[in-house]
Amino acid sequence: MITIWSDKSVVTYFDVLDFILFLWNEKIERNFITIVAESIIQLEKNPYLGKPYSKNIRKIILHKNASMFYEFDKENEIITILLFNDNRQNTESYLKLI
Repeated sequence: MITIWSDKSVVTYFDVLDFILFLWNEKIERNFITIVAESIIQLEKNPYLGKPYSKNIRKIILHKNASMFYEFDKENEIITILLFNDNRQNTESYLKLI
């Protein structure tokens, strides 16, 4: 099983990290980084862990304020992280960017 990050996921990941630093501090930022890393490890063990969001997209709530959207290609055993979302924002507008 491999995990790849889309270009949009990289951008939105750093957007969330920047926002965390703006509101809180580096300790909270490091905590979020750890949560993301642990979530990816869990996904690689069970790619169906996330809640189905649409036909091929699944969602994991990382924190009450942040979620990660991904796709799983069962045939090739590839998890593609699509984007990170601040749950206080409109998810639909983010998903249109994919």
